[in-house]
Amino acid sequence: MEFQDFFRGATSSIKIIGTNSLIPHLEQSAQFLADLLTLNQDLRILILCESDNENFNQSLCTDTKSSHQRLSFASLSVHRDRIIGTGKKDGLIAEIRDIVRNQPEGEHILKRIDIRQVNLRLPVNIVESDGKIWCCLITNSAADTDSYFSVDDNPKLKAELLEFVDFYINPQKGGIYLSKPQEELIQMYDKNGMPRGIFPRACFYTTEFSRYSVWGFVFNRKGELLLHQRSMQTKDGRGLWDKSIGGHVDLLDSSTSITAERELVEEMFLPQAEFTKYLRADLGDILHFGEWNLKKRPERAFRGAFAGLTESDWVMFRAVDISGEPLTVTRVSDRRIHGDNGEVTIKRTVFRSDVYFFIAPPMYLDTQEQMKKLLGHAEESGAAQDHKLISIEGLRQWIADTERDGKDRETFTDDILFINLQYREMLESFSEFVKFISGEHSK
Repeated sequence: MEFQDFFRGATSSIKIIGTNSLIPHLEQSAQFLADLLTLNQDLRILILCESDNENFNQSLCTDTKSSHQRLSFASLSVHRDRIIGTGKKDGLIAEIRDIVRNQPEGEHILKRIDIRQVNLRLPVNIVESDGKIWCCLITNSAADTDSYFSVDDNPKLKAELLEFVDFYINPQKGGIYLSKPQEELIQMYDKNGMPRGIFPRACFYTTEFSRYSVWGFVFNRKGELLLHQRSMQTKDGRGLWDKSIGGHVDLLDSSTSITAERELVEEMFLPQAEFTKYLRADLGDILHFGEWNLKKRPERAFRGAFAGLTESDWVMFRAVDISGEPLTVTRVSDRRIHGDNGEVTIKRTVFRSDVYFFIAPPMYLDTQEQMKKLLGHAEESGAAQDHKLISIEGLRQWIADTERDGKDRETFTDDILFINLQYREMLESFSEFVKFISGEHSK
């Protein structure tokens, strides 16, 4: 079947679920689709591409000696990227934008085509054109346009496929697992802590599965904890006071310590951050001293080690639990989500969070002025609303005051309130440790 034959006469809706079977025709169809959208002002086009996971799984079957037509994972990825794009200047929509740029209805045309990525399994590829359905089975050989067959003469199968299409695109159903081009994807973990796939952040507001993150607590040499007030641009926890740093484990991070170091650089806008405008470049290494376990290594053992640090070295530790094992906090968190119209809803999600401590170099965070010098760019750019240095006892009292006034959940993130209840003693102990090894305990 010719590629254009699927869409002849379509005036209302075209939906393409899975694009591998349309290689190479779809990626070369910018002019054809632009013409369709120009001629039919009510026509809407939705294209759902395969994820890397799906392409990898398909390649395990299609890139073998037993395949009649072979396609490797690399080839599938290249073709998919030509359709969905790897940035704002490439992909099928970018090509259509160039074609209709000078047309009066150019922007209206672009609003009627949407390309997203499917992050669920794709056992079948489907083309729906104004209610007509063609499908193509996924087998051990790379499919093409000749692999499609019409199901219009099979009412039962057609109804099932239409329901299948609705499930994939309905945001109240499987559509929640769709992602936009370049949208952040994170690893999903089941209730046993096993990784089960890669999905967009929006689908994690449930207690059915969890995501992996890090918590970082940054202390100055006086043993004070750094807090940051979340940006007024974020939808999650807008304007709430939160721990020093935190973030999701990146798919390419080899360990959560790598994540923690990256978050320290990115969230605090230190010189290595790619997007910072700092002109200085004098930050030394982030030195990882392993687990913070005073039962194995007493406080005084660190004094000699710290004496050899340079003036710009940051110190990093992995927190441990009461049994001495690396601390991973698994908990249900209530997130305050701000809608586009200002409404606030509470959504529950499950985090698995490895916990890290950082000690700033001397003269970096020891005063309000030093803190603003280091973090001022983060506030100017909107990455954070504000920052605060506070003692652990001061934080406890602040939370108690807001609880008394019924303002605690409008002031602090759910994480901070949980930490204050469950891990305040750990923070107090680390604060005292910092003051001891810095010589501040006697002042």
